[in-house]
Amino acid sequence: MSTRTKTNYKICCPICSLSNKLEKFEWNQYDVIHCKNCDLDYCSEMIEKEVGGDSSPVHMEGINMMADVFFKTGDLANNYAKKRKKIYEQILGKKCINILEIGCGPGVFYKSWETLKVNWTGIDINPYWKKFGEDNNIPIFNTSTESISKKFDVIMAHQVIEHVEDPLSFMKNIKLMLNPGGLIHLELPNQDSFTSKLRRISSTISYDYGFIQPPMHLRAYRQKTIKYLFNNLDLEPKMVFTCSNNDRIWGQVRDYNFNQKLIFTLAGKIGLGSLLIGLAQKINE
Repeated sequence: MSTRTKTNYKICCPICSLSNKLEKFEWNQYDVIHCKNCDLDYCSEMIEKEVGGDSSPVHMEGINMMADVFFKTGDLANNYAKKRKKIYEQILGKKCINILEIGCGPGVFYKSWETLKVNWTGIDINPYWKKFGEDNNIPIFNTSTESISKKFDVIMAHQVIEHVEDPLSFMKNIKLMLNPGGLIHLELPNQDSFTSKLRRISSTISYDYGFIQPPMHLRAYRQKTIKYLFNNLDLEPKMVFTCSNNDRIWGQVRDYNFNQKLIFTLAGKIGLGSLLIGLAQKINE
């Protein structure tokens, strides 16, 4: 059992740990804190958590959507994996041998990476996905990052860190699991996106404060926040940028309709896409 002392995020930012740069305000009967130093928006208390973890839950609506999409998007996952592998290997300066995907959900990338001769390990704290993997011949492990001793060339965490209560500890642990020169690939909601800006116009219009969406998302990141996080952990930022949900390289593996693709594309072209991508390299020690 962990004996780590719980940090009081009412007085201390989860990313930069400062206490004198915090602005607090109320939005739809919940409190939001903005850190003027690293640009993180967050809620201080995570009352509802995944069983056995220190992260906020994904509700069944989202789980059912991901499970359904799994059976429709194999070709898209293959296309993304091929393009990303080239970029990973350009940064690594060598062949990518293995990948760990944290919060892998249904494991949409498993077959894609295995086809490319990259060994894929997928973990997800939700036991639903372990059972889904067993039913669909995908080796998904219902375990925590702390229980993994293996090292990896690339660690992916897509739509994960916005759920994590203590992102610093989470990222420090990821760094320990990287091979020398290994890569972290984060994908998360962009708090400076067009969608987020609309949701922050007024609390009478939107319950959500951008991508602060209690009880699921209690952390909302911007490019500045991710760069600060990488630099604070002595990780070398390689790519930190925003893009559309259907970006041809970095988009999500989803079954979007024509209108959704059009809106996402337009938002991406004006620099207000809803995805925030961060790639950072472990500096050789």
